[in-house]
Amino acid sequence: MLMQLTFDLTTRLPKAKLIFKIPTWMDVSDVARGVGFAAKVEVSTALNDALAPLQTEEEEDYDQRLYDALWLAHHYQSLDPRSSFTFTFDFLRDDKLAGKYVETSLRLRVEERNRVLLLGLSQDF
Repeated sequence: MLMQLTFDLTTRLPKAKLIFKIPTWMDVSDVARGVGFAAKVEVSTALNDALAPLQTEEEEDYDQRLYDALWLAHHYQSLDPRSSFTFTFDFLRDDKLAGKYVETSLRLRVEERNRVLLLGLSQDF
């Protein structure tokens, strides 16, 4: 009996495995509890980068900015409890090279998802 061979030329790629998981949200619940939040709170990496100190600043400057942003978010949420809202966060950076303070203004958004409060820049959502 004769048998004809057939070729299967369809490409079969293995499923891609996620090697590195890049976190887009960072847990800051410990700091947020000190402000008054009871739920888990996470900030976006973009916001974290925006609050990060410049080379001429101290690490404590970042801690204070994060605390202030969380405090404002908690304040606005206690005034008008909603599942999402936006607000403007202004702070000063000490630019020691220029010898002056530079004002920075960020538009932040708070959103509740699956019992987690997310705080980030408006474009992070």
